[in-house]
Amino acid sequence: MQKLFYLLFVCAVLFPLSARAQIQDLEKYTAEVSIDVTSANAAAAREKGMNNAYRSAFMAIAAKNTNEEGLNRLSALTDQQLVNFIKEAEVVSEKTSDIRYMATLRIKINGELLKTYMQEQNIPVVIHSAANIIVIPTFREFPGDEPMLWESGNLWRKAWEKNTNANSNNRYISIPADGINYAALDAEKAVALNGLALDTVASHLGTSDIFVLDAVYNGIEGLKITVMPYRGSNPQTIYVSGDRSPELFAKAIPQVTAYIDSIVTQKNISMNETPNEMTVLYTYPSLKDWAAIEKKIKNLNYVNNINVDAIGNGKIQFKINYIGSPVDLNAALRSSSLRLEARDGFYILEKI
Repeated sequence: MQKLFYLLFVCAVLFPLSARAQIQDLEKYTAEVSIDVTSANAAAAREKGMNNAYRSAFMAIAAKNTNEEGLNRLSALTDQQLVNFIKEAEVVSEKTSDIRYMATLRIKINGELLKTYMQEQNIPVVIHSAANIIVIPTFREFPGDEPMLWESGNLWRKAWEKNTNANSNNRYISIPADGINYAALDAEKAVALNGLALDTVASHLGTSDIFVLDAVYNGIEGLKITVMPYRGSNPQTIYVSGDRSPELFAKAIPQVTAYIDSIVTQKNISMNETPNEMTVLYTYPSLKDWAAIEKKIKNLNYVNNINVDAIGNGKIQFKINYIGSPVDLNAALRSSSLRLEARDGFYILEKI
């Protein structure tokens, strides 16, 4: 089998009017595609429609796993090369006429093959394509005011609590007001990027992706939002116009998430990184349970391979070959309800 892919950029004019497609992302390596294609006859229309659907679905999935450079490099490949990597193509609904084919298809890509090819071709890989991002929204009406975080008057935090994450591949979570976070952090510490307080929050919530979002009214209308990553990038100011209302805060969220998405994607791009390895011990209730856990781990973009060293008596020792740091790997595992506990020279894998 040729390890090649075909990708095209997804946009509103991806296909001409005779070959339209709409895409709904379902999960990491699956996309639902609606197509409407005409051609010389029904058979030709169906073949053309299937090819268009494969391209559309693959592009939607690939966009989660690489950057623009990677998509450009993959866009030169052919239909024949692409079809090798279609794992499943389920017809949800379809209609045909003498020259027209309309259908909704649920298409699954072979994710392991996608990762392998990109690594072999040195194509940039987003090694953490879906992150859990903690936002800490602070707010004040005037620049000279004391910032608010937990207070009921923090309209910015209330907007984030209603956020549905509809426009992002990442999951945005407004910092929960539980006992540990409430005791560790206040608005002043957040705005100052207090290391001790934010380290406590990061450890408690199991993610290194934390952003303080300091919002203040910008004159008589609009918001000025300072986006402050806890680690890595420099602060960035975003201006949002509009009247003072709850809608203004809701309008600001997509602009902020788009900027943060770009930071997280760039941070998680891997190219020619030296793989790391760790030894892990897991106690399993059944072999069926271990098979499910192994599949979860292998599906992480951080993970290149798993090698089993020993198995028996309800325990398994294995090595994870991965890209990135142990902290990044642990954060990714937490998104699959797993975690690693460090021991002397090895790690214990546990369910959360």
